[in-house]
Amino acid sequence: MSLHRFHAFAFLALAFMQVTSAHAAQLVTDLSEHQVRIRSNFTGTQILLFGAIEVNNANERSADRDVVVVVTGPVQPVTVRRKERLAGIWINNDALTFPKVPGYYAVASSRPLEVTADIALLKREQIGIDNVNFGTPVARGLDGDPKILSVDDEKNFAKALIRNKKREKLYNADPGGIVFLGQTLFRATVEIPANVPVGLYTATVFLISDGKVVDAIATPLYIDKSGLERFLYRFAHNDALLYGLIAVLGAALAGWLGSAVLRQR
Repeated sequence: MSLHRFHAFAFLALAFMQVTSAHAAQLVTDLSEHQVRIRSNFTGTQILLFGAIEVNNANERSADRDVVVVVTGPVQPVTVRRKERLAGIWINNDALTFPKVPGYYAVASSRPLEVTADIALLKREQIGIDNVNFGTPVARGLDGDPKILSVDDEKNFAKALIRNKKREKLYNADPGGIVFLGQTLFRATVEIPANVPVGLYTATVFLISDGKVVDAIATPLYIDKSGLERFLYRFAHNDALLYGLIAVLGAALAGWLGSAVLRQR
């Protein structure tokens, strides 16, 4: 067992004894690491989440309660475009911009979500990929002017957005991904892909009983670039014009040096 896993289990053991003495339904959770640093050789990683549930009654089974883990990443506007065939050429037509789209969303549960709670609760807590609230979308036509789309059209755009995120492995669902270690301890493994966006993430654990959220606890997770990658990323986003000029000059210089070398041969 690695050192950070040992520390996580030690933390949970101590915290769980405190929770049990309090005689209250409560969760205790921790992450194997709270910060992920991305370098040029980053190919993805795994985050382990550990947790414990208080059981007041010795005869009470862990199966009487459900645990759901939701890890969501930085929110930003995303525009989805619909392509249509015109005169034999595929062009972008209508566009729909969703203002609050998580760059990353993963959910793991002890059982399939549809048997843990009703759809109203899942939508209210945004549990499940199809229940994420992307905000009120804004539609625009081919000419860029605002446009009103039907409810069915908006749903199709949202499905396309989710489909794209799944294809990029940025949206994941794992029914049965919560593994219980005995009656009270549990763990979940969250896959972090190489193309994950940087920023502040939140890992929220829900304890659900009889279709209601009994307890919930959120833990921050920060993903950021490090070293030269961090400098270039921040430079490109904080001063895009200067970064672009330097990139163009660098490419021109590289081309000139290449042609100079070829002329000398």
